[in-house]
Amino acid sequence: MRRETGRGREPGARAAGPDRGTRAGDATPGARPEAAGRERRRASRVLWQACEALLSATADPRELSRVIENLRRAFDCDGVALHALGPGGEIEPWCARGRWQTAAGDLRDCVSMPLMSGGRQLGTLDLLGRPGQSWQPAQLGLVRTASGALGAALGARFELERLRHQPGRDPVTGLPDERAFRTRLIEELSRARRHGLPLAIVYVELDHFTALRERYGAAVAEGVLAETSLVLKLALRDSDVLSRLAGGRFTALLPETASTPAVRCADRLRRTLEEHRYARVGHVSATAAVAVSPRDGLEAPELLEAVGNALTVARKSGRRRVVAPVPLHLQ
Repeated sequence: MRRETGRGREPGARAAGPDRGTRAGDATPGARPEAAGRERRRASRVLWQACEALLSATADPRELSRVIENLRRAFDCDGVALHALGPGGEIEPWCARGRWQTAAGDLRDCVSMPLMSGGRQLGTLDLLGRPGQSWQPAQLGLVRTASGALGAALGARFELERLRHQPGRDPVTGLPDERAFRTRLIEELSRARRHGLPLAIVYVELDHFTALRERYGAAVAEGVLAETSLVLKLALRDSDVLSRLAGGRFTALLPETASTPAVRCADRLRRTLEEHRYARVGHVSATAAVAVSPRDGLEAPELLEAVGNALTVARKSGRRRVVAPVPLHLQ
């Protein structure tokens, strides 16, 4: 058994891995660079599907089994198994696809990659090669990428599950609730003024969330909120503070972030949500707004008013966009 060691990717890095029907890293020597690039791009989609299955609040076993089977096909191997921490703190089998029974003396090539997050092992990804198969460097590189992406997804899920029932936490998502967010905003504004640094606040709102709740029911709507919290968490830095407000609205505090990078971050969050496929409802669009201190306000009430007004403008402008307040000297 070949064992690789590695750490999970940093939050905010998008998953990259194999796609259904694609042999991950199976480019032959001398292959055209553009062909290898297409293979790798196609390969990335199926791994992101696997991460989406892990991020799903319901963890539909059928969906997880399907994407693990897609990983097996993508890596062109006989078996893929995913192990994760169980309730007792031990790493336990979670999902496996393929043929794992081998005859005596069958010494085929295997790979076992730890799934890491924050320096802690949360599981393993095991691959059983075909008879006579030898893992190529390009394939092993994609396996390492897969383990990093899956480890980050598991880490975010386990962390928010642990926090869900703690005081000051939203019981649906495990994120800080609105009261905790306002307290943290005041603290971050004080720190920003003390050190002369900017502080950005981003509102991200799922479009037509009330209609989604009415159509699919409260349980499905809460599942969408839980998935959204995990997707946003993975897309932000460790130093950013993500919270859930009322309805389908989330907010992120971005320390030491000026207006232009804050708008870029907000648009990236919005696009990431729109690219995510939710377990029951498919794709959901999102709208975002940005305000930055000191430009848009020095105190919490005026900064919240500025970002709230910007979100209203974004809604009235057709949604699916990012709006920031217009500086006073430009009005």
